[in-house]
This record gives sequence, structure tokens and C-alpha cells, in this order.
Amino acid sequence: MGARPLAGRTAKRPARTVASPGGTHAVGSNEQGEARDRTGTRRALAWTAMVAMCLVGVAGAVAGTRAGASVDRRGPALAHHPHATARETGIMSPTLPPPTAAPWAPGALVPGGADESDPFLTTAAGRYLLFTSGGAGASAANVPVATSADFLHWTAPVDAMPMLPAWAAPGFTWAPDLHRFGSLYALFFTAQVAHYSPESECIGSAFGTSPVGPFTAQPTPLVCQLDQGGDIDPRVFVDRDGSPWLLWKTDQNIGGANTPTRMWSQRLTADGTRLLGTPSFLLSPDEPWQGTIVEAPDMVEVDGAYWVVYSANWYNSPSYAVGIARCAGPAGPCRDTSSAPLLASNLQGQGPGEASVFHDDAGVWLLYSPWRSLAPHPDIPPRPVYVTRLGFGPEGPYLAAGAAPSAADLLATPIWSATP
Repeated sequence: MGARPLAGRTAKRPARTVASPGGTHAVGSNEQGEARDRTGTRRALAWTAMVAMCLVGVAGAVAGTRAGASVDRRGPALAHHPHATARETGIMSPTLPPPTAAPWAPGALVPGGADESDPFLTTAAGRYLLFTSGGAGASAANVPVATSADFLHWTAPVDAMPMLPAWAAPGFTWAPDLHRFGSLYALFFTAQVAHYSPESECIGSAFGTSPVGPFTAQPTPLVCQLDQGGDIDPRVFVDRDGSPWLLWKTDQNIGGANTPTRMWSQRLTADGTRLLGTPSFLLSPDEPWQGTIVEAPDMVEVDGAYWVVYSANWYNSPSYAVGIARCAGPAGPCRDTSSAPLLASNLQGQGPGEASVFHDDAGVWLLYSPWRSLAPHPDIPPRPVYVTRLGFGPEGPYLAAGAAPSAADLLATPIWSATP
């Protein structure tokens, strides 16, 4: 989650436990975060090869990628995040499109604002909804959301949560995630804790009857482990049995600390208001390209396999990149299946990350923001939203050919719900 300024983050305090509406949510012992066996040399070499490939790419790759035809072959239904539906059969699974011919420029630009980070895409009422992190300043939206019927023409963003809870400092609202629980929509977000030193962030929740708001925030954070440096980057995953899970990152790297971060998951109640049980450890950094940071987890199930997409390294550097790991289930543990990032710096931008996954019966897409845009010009816009299709083959996930989602792919029903 990259909207936060690095200079404003300080080292974590001595351990203490913080209560939230779902009870006290203290992450378990360090034993939960034992590092897995390192295969760093392989990963570093593979990543170096990818960067070299980016440097020899051709300038026309962006146009070629955006003009690529989507694969419209129906297949077995994907397993289901809030926005997934089931339509079966066909010649070929939508999870097996051909690989991209332009890995040095794989994304299609999503029209949007001047500076967008932490993109999250879903559908409701026959439209695409694109949420991004809020901006600083009195006139900035806390949670911007734009909508589109065709993925080409977008409305001006509106503020989905115009009123912050008292615990949240204004100008620091990031990484929104939306899910429908019965007749209500839940908005999960990251915010800086007001009047607290060192500067730390926690995860809040808000509820409303419309997917674009206005949302009313709960008076206290949902997850707020200040003894772990705080908590950021919430994402909801719904398992095949309908049980909702919250994924997030503990923010041990506040203030530039080199303490390895961790990613977690925990069951949510059926109405999304509280957490159940205790957190389950998913992943911590164990490869050279990751540095000491893994963050922004988002989970998807494809053909019975659970995958967690994540970002790693410092968000404001060319080393920031997107990885993907296979998990035993929503509670983990998770393990990388490749020694290289899934997506690293390329001709479209340096430091791509802050990714989320969108999928429906037509396919799986990755949305992300580079730390520094390079196409069409450096820093214009500073952090655009890109989307690229993903494929899942026998060797694991890969960047795939195909256009962005379209009006033909748009679901006509509201977001899938874990409750009636």
C-alpha cells in the first residue's frame, strides 16, 4: 500500500495489545512467522533476466498489448471472490489464455485521475466500480470511487466515505476494499491513527446500502495491533463454502525499519462486522527481491488451487514488484512457486505493485499501480492504474494476452454475497 509517505513512518513501539470491535486481535508468536527455506539465488537471477528483457523491449509494445484480442472461450467457473459468478462448460477454461507477447509492457491503462494507488475493482448494478486510495488536502476524497459501463468511459470520482471516524486522521485513507453482506455493503480501509505517536495505521470498516456510498464508519478500528507497527491493506476473500475471510499485512516496517513484515488472514462473521478466532499466518519475506517487506495480499481460488497475490519491497522504489504464492487454503500457509516476481519494473513504469485481483466468468485480471509511470511520459500520470490478464497453467500463474474487461464481460447482477 503505497500512498503513505515514507518519512512519516517511525519505528514500532514496545509490544502492547489493542482491542477492536471484534475483540483483542493480537498476532501470535514469532514462531508463526518462521521463514521458509530460501531460494534467493534462483530468484535474483530470474529477476535480473526479466529486467534485461524490459530494457530491450520495443516502444510499440504498449499499443500492441492494448490492441490484443480477449479470449472469449467459456470454461469451468472460477472460485469466488465477491465479484465472481458461475457459468460452466465451453471449449477452453478462461484461466488458460495464451501468454502475453509483450511482458515488458503487459498492462492496459485504465483512464482515471492524476494519482491513483491501491486500485480495487468490482461490479454492482451493471457497472464496474474502481476504488483507489484517498488523497491529502481538505478537498481530497477519503475513498474515491469511479464507475463505468464499458471500462472505457469513467465517471468523475465521488467520495464513498465523506466522514471519517474519530480515530482516523484526515488525508491518510488508503487501500479500500468492498464486499456485500446481505443487504449491506461493507467498505474496509486503512487509515492513520489520529493523535498517536509513532505514526501508525489501522484497518477500519464502514457500512452502507449503496456500493458507492455514503458509508458510515464504525467508531473503532476492526484490526489495530499497534504492538506490530499497525495493520494495513485489507482484502476480503470468500471461500467455496461461503465463509468470508479478511487478509491484511502487519506493518513492522514503519519508519523505515528493517523488521520483516507478515501477511495474515482471519475469518469474518457472516455480516462482516467482527473477526472470528485468531489470525492465521500466510507469508513473510524470504527471497532477495522481496527485501524485508511483503504486503497488499489478495486471494483467488482457481480450479481448486488457492493463490495469494502480494507486493514486496519498498513501494517507492524500482525494486517494488508483484509476487504470487500458492496457499493450502484461506488460512495458509502460502509458498512461492517461482523464484522471480510475477510482475516487476518494465517499460510502462517502475515499481509496479499495490495489486488486487478481479475475476468473473470471463477471466482473471490483475490491477496495479507503478510507483513511477514511464508511459507515455515519466510521471504523467504519476501513478496510473494498469490492468493485465492472468493465466493459470500447469507451471503456475503467468501474465496473459488479452484486453481489459469490457461491457461484454460485465456482470448484470450485484456483487456476490456470502449471506442471503
